[in-house]
Amino acid sequence: MTASNPNKNKFFLARSGFLLIVLLPAITNAQFNLGANQLPSLNIKPTLSLNLDPATPLPNSVITVIANLSGPANVENSDYTWFLNGVKQNNASGVNKNIYAFQVGNLGAVYRVNVNVSTPAGDNLSDSTFFTVSDFDITWSASSEAPASYKGKLLPTQNSTIVVSALPFIYRPGSKTLISADDLIFNWTIDDKLSKSKSGLNKSDFILKIDDFAGSEKSLRLEIKTADATVSAIKNITIPVVRPQTLIYFNNLETNSPYGGALKNLITIPAVFNFIAKNYFFNSPDKDLKWQWFVNSNEVPAETDKPWLASLDLSNFSQFFSVQIQTIIKNPANETETAQSTINLQVK
Repeated sequence: MTASNPNKNKFFLARSGFLLIVLLPAITNAQFNLGANQLPSLNIKPTLSLNLDPATPLPNSVITVIANLSGPANVENSDYTWFLNGVKQNNASGVNKNIYAFQVGNLGAVYRVNVNVSTPAGDNLSDSTFFTVSDFDITWSASSEAPASYKGKLLPTQNSTIVVSALPFIYRPGSKTLISADDLIFNWTIDDKLSKSKSGLNKSDFILKIDDFAGSEKSLRLEIKTADATVSAIKNITIPVVRPQTLIYFNNLETNSPYGGALKNLITIPAVFNFIAKNYFFNSPDKDLKWQWFVNSNEVPAETDKPWLASLDLSNFSQFFSVQIQTIIKNPANETETAQSTINLQVK
């Protein structure tokens, strides 16, 4: 009888006539249990950072400073103490008050905001940020025409070209040092679409062609920032698109200029009437426009060299009658660019 081998961990391998015996050690399952007080301490503290909204405030605007507190443990019910230019802000401080908002002052004003935070776990953290109130002007001009006496803004019509320019007054954060336009990035957005080709470093001018019809608006947004985005100021403007207009006035024969207000309806005595039409917001000068004058829907000739002038002889009528006078002006280069004006005369 062959005795059984009690060692079940033996492994026999026959190779090249030799007998190889490998003894494998017995494996014992072990469990290691450490109490919570025996775990190594990683000593991970919460982190604190401050964000500004907006990153760079404009004059007399409201800025919001947000304290972002995060960590491995619950940081709720932490106590925040805010300071503005070294002065404690009692109303803004307190438990869970991680947001501080206030109104800034004039252009160039410098501010420093500090916050101290105490967590329920006994951690004390602090952070600070500083900024300078900055600004920029946006001006625009349209290619449309208006009489020299017109003192208002030249408004664009369809097919007008608009030149928009930005003049920055942007300071380095926490200082009175202005940043040159050469070191600023100008991001132009038209109708919610970023114009990548016209945006970039030192691109403070923007040329825009109006394709929209009268009654619409062009929405323009400009962001000026530094390459590291530590400074970022934003403004939005809206540019209305109008239709060309023409108004009829009495004409001063000595100066060939209008006198009095624009005419609409008039009751008068028989006389010789001299009229002058004035145009607003066409994209071509008066001499390049097509002029037509009508009396009761019948076209009448105007001055050949100055078609914006017209004369009507109503001096020979002795009885009451009414007459309608109309002028129509068109831009031959753009058939949609047209305007008209009508006046009603009652002669008695």
